[in-house]
Amino acid sequence: MRRPALLLSLAMIGCVALVGCMFDAPPRPRVEDSCVIGGCSGELCADQPVVSPCIWQDAYVCYRDATCARQSDGACGWTQTVELKACLASHASPPSR
Repeated sequence: MRRPALLLSLAMIGCVALVGCMFDAPPRPRVEDSCVIGGCSGELCADQPVVSPCIWQDAYVCYRDATCARQSDGACGWTQTVELKACLASHASPPSR
């Protein structure tokens, strides 16, 4: 009888750990010029709200501190700072063969 309780406890701990990974630190406000951050993981920067499939990629963590703003071409996009570029490069996957 103790086995189901143990399994339930382990499942709950795993679920809490997963939620902690997905929602650990809230992103700081970083939107300018009427642009909006969208996508399931906050990975998109656009003129209006947009959705994306909820498929996590490690590089999405880079957008937590990035700035979503109108760029020189007039479109909303992520401001390509040295920090953002370095973060994205560090999460780039090796080319497939």
